[in-house]
Amino acid sequence: MAKQAAIESPPVNVYEANDQLTVAVPVPGAHHDTTEVRLHRQTLTIRAEARYPQEQQHYLQHEWSVGSSHREIELSRPVRASGAKATLTHGILTISLPIGREDMSSPTRIPVTEPPSHQGQPH
Repeated sequence: MAKQAAIESPPVNVYEANDQLTVAVPVPGAHHDTTEVRLHRQTLTIRAEARYPQEQQHYLQHEWSVGSSHREIELSRPVRASGAKATLTHGILTISLPIGREDMSSPTRIPVTEPPSHQGQPH
């Protein structure tokens, strides 16, 4: 029986450039279809479920775990959901949010995309 994975609160980086806020969150093992991003006013909510195929290994050193992560971020500036993008690349979720006011009476889901895999490509 698999043990229940703890909910982790991942660290975030938030920066501003070119009239947008960008939020970067490490979510190792998560995929676009197991990651949810919602924006409600100036609160960004991120939920991700990480799956790692070797979680049942006999570890000699075990410093990070798979499971669910959840983070709510209060943004310092008002942002718009229209034009927002969320991309998951190499285990880093990057959310770009245009700065500006927008009437958001209910949370808006921002779809998460993942670029095509480059497996099998020469390095």
